Amino acid sequence: RRELPGHVRLSVDTFHAPVARAALEVGADLINDTTGLSDPQMAATVAETGASLVITHSLAQPRRPYAHPRYEDVVQEVRAFLADRLDRALAAGIPRERIVLDPGPDLNKNTEQTLEMLRDWHEYASLGLPLLAALSRKDFVGESLGLPKQDRLEGSLAAAAWTIRHGARILRVHDVRATVR
Repeated sequence: RRELPGHVRLSVDTFHAPVARAALEVGADLINDTTGLSDPQMAATVAETGASLVITHSLAQPRRPYAHPRYEDVVQEVRAFLADRLDRALAAGIPRERIVLDPGPDLNKNTEQTLEMLRDWHEYASLGLPLLAALSRKDFVGESLGLPKQDRLEGSLAAAAWTIRHGARILRVHDVRATVR
């Protein structure tokens, strides 16, 4: 893998193994699969190319709405999903140190379910891998505070701080400067 100046890492969001392969062949370092390995070839593709992988919890089929998400225990069901997909990635040959997990707040989850996930965020950290928290401007922030997307900075920062305190190691944000501060 070639190193870019300043140790810049390039991430590509895709759930298609052929797209991932093409992106990795031209210099991407990380594949962010927001469908939790819905493509059966994704893990093998990432393993073969030596890239890293973000595995996100998602119940819906790619690009299909999931109108009324139901869980008996959202925290444990998301954890079990991530553990299963982690096992698939490891079995395909991706080393643990190249895998990141994303519980997927707001992705196929309503506000109450997402808040339950945040409350027990440490459950995902117990899987022993870096966690990505994509919380910026999410619906749960807006619904909790009664705010439109453009006014959700403070709520996004509070949620980010909470997840970092409970095990998140990577943040996906809109307001980079404010988040770094």
